[in-house]
Amino acid sequence: MRAAQLVGYGEPLQIREVPRPEPGPGQVLIRVGGSGACHSDLHILSGEMRLLPELPWTLGHENAGWVEECGSGVSGLDRGTPVAVFGGWGCGRCRVCLSGQEQLCNTMTWGGIGSPGGYAEFLLVPAARHLVLLPDLEPAIAAPLTDAGLTPYHAVQHALPRLVAGSTAVVIGLGGLGHFGLQFVRELSAARIVAVDTSPAKRALALELGAAESLDPATDDIEAAVKRGGEGAAAVFDFVGAPSTLALAQSLVGRQGMVVIVGLAGGSLPYSFMGMPGESVVMGSTWGTRNELEEVLSLAATGRLSFHVETHSLDDINDVFDRLEHGQILGRAVLVP
Repeated sequence: MRAAQLVGYGEPLQIREVPRPEPGPGQVLIRVGGSGACHSDLHILSGEMRLLPELPWTLGHENAGWVEECGSGVSGLDRGTPVAVFGGWGCGRCRVCLSGQEQLCNTMTWGGIGSPGGYAEFLLVPAARHLVLLPDLEPAIAAPLTDAGLTPYHAVQHALPRLVAGSTAVVIGLGGLGHFGLQFVRELSAARIVAVDTSPAKRALALELGAAESLDPATDDIEAAVKRGGEGAAAVFDFVGAPSTLALAQSLVGRQGMVVIVGLAGGSLPYSFMGMPGESVVMGSTWGTRNELEEVLSLAATGRLSFHVETHSLDDINDVFDRLEHGQILGRAVLVP
């Protein structure tokens, strides 16, 4: 089969012929219908995050497609069944896995990191429990929902009890994850939404998606806009995670508010009793659960989410990642083998 593989950190991906996997007992082979180009893969491609067990390697953790072949012991999945792939593959035996939070088990077992991913024609999934039947969604459209949709959904769930009527939620970064995050705040809460991004196009998109205000951190007084009633934000979702955005998040959160760090841009937020509003919380948020993915797909199937997805041939993968690195993709790019 054809696969786009990383052969050396900092080098372009190469389209190579590799053996097609054969599913063993309990495993399922998926014919890939779409694999999302995720910003976190940029950190791996550059060598900033050297997580891969070996090179060459096939990345791609946002996947959807059709069942191609099942190993022995797998039932109820016919060839051609459309599925989304939950990529937070855990051991299935530890405390977090048994609680349904396999994405917290071990990063090194995730699809695309610990096992070859979906930038290929076929993807081997280690267990049928990682598959979610697709509702009325095409795999190429559903693929980004397995991370770009699931990760912000999980992040918003942390803060929902705080997002009551009259409260304010701030969404920093309106890229692949942030534009979904804004919609989940809109759909699941009564909070007023303030969006923050340096890109005029992304700020315009935020207004279309339901933000009350969409502001430029370089020119707008964001603190004044958020604290209009004298109280800070009930929740700030940082989908960038840079030093500047985390400093902004700290300045915006209110008493008993929550800062949820999702982005991987390398920043940190110093927390102290005097440096943060009373009883405020700072937390990270990692991917999401398999059941939450089912909820995301169900919500998407109702038509209440706006999909900003562009599809590209697998042959264009290096151009796609170059555009992604330079902030030129509005929403999410999906690679189709």
